[in-house]
Amino acid sequence: METQGQFPLTKEEKKAVKKHLRDVKKLLFQNLVSAYRGWWLWHKLTKKYKKHGGSNWAYILLPDTNERDNYLSLLYLEQMLSHHKFSKAVILTHNAQVHKLAPLFPAQIAEVVECSRIEALQLIQFYCLYNFDIRFFCAALDEPYGRDASKLIGVNGISAEEIFAIGVYRIYPYAKELPPALDNADEALVSFIKRAAQAAEEGYIEESDVN
Repeated sequence: METQGQFPLTKEEKKAVKKHLRDVKKLLFQNLVSAYRGWWLWHKLTKKYKKHGGSNWAYILLPDTNERDNYLSLLYLEQMLSHHKFSKAVILTHNAQVHKLAPLFPAQIAEVVECSRIEALQLIQFYCLYNFDIRFFCAALDEPYGRDASKLIGVNGISAEEIFAIGVYRIYPYAKELPPALDNADEALVSFIKRAAQAAEEGYIEESDVN
Protein backbone atom coordinates (compact mmCIF):
# COMPACT_ATOMS: atom_id res chain seq x y z
CA MET A 1 0.00 0.00 0.00
CA GLU A 2 1.40 3.36 -1.08
CA THR A 3 0.98 6.19 1.44
CA GLN A 4 0.67 9.88 0.66
CA GLY A 5 3.95 11.71 0.55
CA GLN A 6 6.01 8.61 -0.28
CA PHE A 7 7.52 7.75 -3.60
CA PRO A 8 5.80 4.80 -5.31
CA LEU A 9 7.83 1.62 -5.72
CA THR A 10 9.32 0.96 -9.10
CA LYS A 11 8.48 -2.23 -10.96
CA GLU A 12 11.87 -3.69 -10.03
CA GLU A 13 11.38 -2.80 -6.35
CA LYS A 14 7.92 -4.38 -6.26
CA LYS A 15 9.38 -7.51 -7.81
CA ALA A 16 12.16 -7.58 -5.19
CA VAL A 17 9.63 -7.15 -2.34
CA LYS A 18 7.49 -10.02 -3.63
CA LYS A 19 10.55 -12.25 -3.90
CA HIS A 20 11.60 -11.36 -0.36
CA LEU A 21 8.14 -12.18 0.99
CA ARG A 22 8.19 -15.53 -0.81
CA ASP A 23 11.59 -16.30 0.74
CA VAL A 24 10.32 -15.33 4.21
CA LYS A 25 7.23 -17.56 3.84
CA LYS A 26 9.42 -20.44 2.66
CA LEU A 27 11.76 -20.02 5.65
CA LEU A 28 8.85 -19.83 8.09
CA PHE A 29 7.38 -23.01 6.64
CA GLN A 30 10.74 -24.81 6.87
CA ASN A 31 11.15 -23.70 10.50
CA LEU A 32 7.64 -24.86 11.38
CA VAL A 33 8.28 -28.27 9.82
CA SER A 34 11.58 -28.52 11.71
CA ALA A 35 9.88 -27.49 14.97
CA TYR A 36 7.16 -30.10 14.43
CA ARG A 37 9.82 -32.79 13.96
CA GLY A 38 11.50 -31.54 17.13
CA TRP A 39 8.17 -31.83 18.96
CA TRP A 40 7.79 -35.40 17.70
CA LEU A 41 11.33 -36.32 18.77
CA TRP A 42 10.80 -34.83 22.22
CA HIS A 43 7.55 -36.68 22.88
CA LYS A 44 8.97 -39.93 21.54
CA LEU A 45 11.96 -39.54 23.86
CA THR A 46 10.02 -38.68 27.03
CA LYS A 47 7.47 -41.44 26.35
CA LYS A 48 10.32 -43.96 26.15
CA TYR A 49 11.59 -43.11 29.65
CA LYS A 50 8.30 -42.29 31.37
CA LYS A 51 7.78 -45.82 32.67
CA HIS A 52 11.30 -45.76 34.16
CA GLY A 53 10.70 -42.61 36.19
CA GLY A 54 11.75 -40.22 33.46
CA SER A 55 9.23 -37.60 34.55
CA ASN A 56 11.84 -36.44 37.07
CA TRP A 57 14.85 -36.69 34.77
CA ALA A 58 16.71 -33.90 33.00
CA TYR A 59 17.28 -34.16 29.25
CA ILE A 60 20.56 -32.57 28.17
CA LEU A 61 21.11 -31.79 24.50
CA LEU A 62 24.75 -31.38 23.47
CA PRO A 63 24.02 -29.95 20.02
CA ASP A 64 27.56 -29.39 18.78
CA THR A 65 30.96 -31.09 18.90
CA ASN A 66 32.98 -28.37 20.63
CA GLU A 67 34.88 -29.83 23.54
CA ARG A 68 34.51 -26.84 25.83
CA ASP A 69 30.71 -26.94 26.05
CA ASN A 70 30.50 -30.74 26.10
CA TYR A 71 33.02 -30.88 28.93
CA LEU A 72 31.23 -28.19 30.94
CA SER A 73 27.88 -29.90 30.43
CA LEU A 74 29.25 -33.04 32.09
CA LEU A 75 31.38 -31.24 34.68
CA TYR A 76 28.39 -29.36 36.14
CA LEU A 77 25.77 -32.02 35.50
CA GLU A 78 25.70 -33.49 39.01
CA GLN A 79 25.48 -30.02 40.57
CA MET A 80 22.65 -29.11 38.21
CA LEU A 81 20.68 -32.28 38.98
CA SER A 82 21.00 -31.63 42.70
CA HIS A 83 20.12 -27.95 42.38
CA HIS A 84 16.94 -28.62 40.37
CA LYS A 85 16.12 -31.85 42.23
CA PHE A 86 16.28 -34.11 39.17
CA SER A 87 17.09 -37.74 39.89
CA LYS A 88 18.90 -38.64 36.63
CA ALA A 89 19.88 -37.26 33.25
CA VAL A 90 19.60 -38.39 29.65
CA ILE A 91 22.37 -37.05 27.43
CA LEU A 92 21.62 -36.41 23.75
CA THR A 93 24.73 -36.10 21.57
CA HIS A 94 26.30 -36.98 18.24
CA ASN A 95 29.82 -36.82 19.67
CA ALA A 96 31.33 -40.29 20.02
CA GLN A 97 33.77 -39.12 22.69
CA VAL A 98 30.94 -38.02 25.00
CA HIS A 99 29.64 -41.61 25.08
CA LYS A 100 33.03 -42.72 26.43
CA LEU A 101 33.58 -39.69 28.65
CA ALA A 102 30.27 -39.67 30.54
CA PRO A 103 31.08 -42.59 32.91
CA LEU A 104 34.07 -40.65 34.29
CA PHE A 105 31.73 -38.11 35.88
CA PRO A 106 29.77 -38.82 39.08
CA ALA A 107 26.35 -37.64 37.88
CA GLN A 108 23.51 -40.17 37.61
CA ILE A 109 23.24 -40.62 33.84
CA ALA A 110 20.44 -42.94 32.75
CA GLU A 111 21.64 -43.16 29.15
CA VAL A 112 23.70 -41.39 26.51
CA VAL A 113 21.54 -41.30 23.40
CA GLU A 114 22.77 -40.87 19.84
CA CYS A 115 21.24 -37.67 18.45
CA SER A 116 22.30 -36.49 15.01
CA ARG A 117 23.08 -32.86 14.25
CA ILE A 118 19.89 -32.63 12.21
CA GLU A 119 17.81 -33.99 15.09
CA ALA A 120 19.56 -31.57 17.46
CA LEU A 121 18.62 -28.64 15.21
CA GLN A 122 15.02 -29.85 15.10
CA LEU A 123 14.85 -29.98 18.91
CA ILE A 124 16.40 -26.52 19.07
CA GLN A 125 13.84 -25.19 16.58
CA PHE A 126 11.05 -26.56 18.77
CA TYR A 127 12.77 -25.06 21.84
CA CYS A 128 12.89 -21.66 20.08
CA LEU A 129 9.09 -21.58 19.84
CA TYR A 130 8.71 -21.58 23.62
CA ASN A 131 10.27 -23.07 26.76
CA PHE A 132 8.29 -26.29 26.37
CA ASP A 133 9.67 -28.23 29.34
CA ILE A 134 11.86 -27.26 32.31
CA ARG A 135 13.56 -30.66 32.07
CA PHE A 136 15.15 -29.77 28.71
CA PHE A 137 18.54 -28.04 28.57
CA CYS A 138 20.33 -26.99 25.40
CA ALA A 139 23.86 -27.32 26.78
CA ALA A 140 25.71 -24.79 24.65
CA LEU A 141 26.91 -21.22 25.13
CA ASP A 142 26.09 -20.16 21.57
CA GLU A 143 23.00 -22.17 20.65
CA PRO A 144 20.16 -21.57 19.96
CA TYR A 145 21.11 -18.92 17.42
CA GLY A 146 21.40 -15.54 19.09
CA ARG A 147 22.46 -16.78 22.53
CA ASP A 148 26.09 -15.70 21.90
CA ALA A 149 27.14 -16.24 25.52
CA SER A 150 30.77 -16.79 24.49
CA LYS A 151 31.03 -13.05 23.91
CA LEU A 152 30.62 -12.50 27.64
CA ILE A 153 33.70 -14.54 28.54
CA GLY A 154 36.29 -12.28 30.12
CA VAL A 155 33.89 -9.37 30.66
CA ASN A 156 34.51 -8.18 34.22
CA GLY A 157 36.48 -11.37 34.78
CA ILE A 158 33.56 -13.74 34.14
CA SER A 159 34.61 -17.26 33.09
CA ALA A 160 33.13 -19.74 30.63
CA GLU A 161 32.37 -22.04 33.58
CA GLU A 162 30.45 -19.34 35.41
CA ILE A 163 28.44 -18.42 32.32
CA PHE A 164 27.64 -22.07 31.65
CA ALA A 165 26.70 -22.99 35.22
CA ILE A 166 24.52 -19.93 35.79
CA GLY A 167 23.29 -19.11 32.29
CA VAL A 168 22.75 -22.58 30.81
CA TYR A 169 22.16 -24.83 33.83
CA ARG A 170 20.55 -22.09 35.95
CA ILE A 171 22.66 -22.97 39.02
CA TYR A 172 22.87 -20.02 41.37
CA PRO A 173 24.90 -19.79 43.42
CA TYR A 174 27.23 -22.35 41.89
CA ALA A 175 30.39 -24.00 43.23
CA LYS A 176 33.42 -24.41 40.97
CA GLU A 177 33.88 -28.06 40.02
CA LEU A 178 37.18 -29.90 39.59
CA PRO A 179 37.91 -32.25 36.68
CA PRO A 180 37.15 -35.94 37.33
CA ALA A 181 39.78 -38.47 38.38
CA LEU A 182 41.55 -39.87 35.36
CA ASP A 183 42.98 -43.07 36.87
CA ASN A 184 43.08 -45.86 34.27
CA ALA A 185 41.26 -43.65 31.77
CA ASP A 186 41.83 -44.05 28.05
CA GLU A 187 44.62 -41.83 26.76
CA ALA A 188 42.32 -40.21 24.21
CA LEU A 189 39.80 -39.30 26.93
CA VAL A 190 42.53 -37.88 29.16
CA SER A 191 43.64 -35.74 26.23
CA PHE A 192 40.01 -34.71 25.60
CA ILE A 193 39.54 -33.54 29.20
CA LYS A 194 42.83 -31.66 29.28
CA ARG A 195 42.06 -29.82 26.03
CA ALA A 196 38.47 -29.12 27.04
CA ALA A 197 39.45 -27.90 30.51
CA GLN A 198 42.01 -25.56 28.97
CA ALA A 199 39.44 -24.33 26.45
CA ALA A 200 36.98 -23.66 29.29
CA GLU A 201 39.65 -21.83 31.26
CA GLU A 202 40.78 -19.70 28.33
CA GLY A 203 37.34 -19.32 26.77
CA TYR A 204 37.94 -20.59 23.26
CA ILE A 205 36.21 -23.44 21.39
CA GLU A 206 38.10 -26.60 20.52
CA GLU A 207 36.33 -28.72 17.94
CA SER A 208 36.25 -32.41 18.75
CA ASP A 209 36.86 -35.34 16.45
CA VAL A 210 33.45 -37.01 16.20
CA ASN A 211 34.72 -40.21 14.60
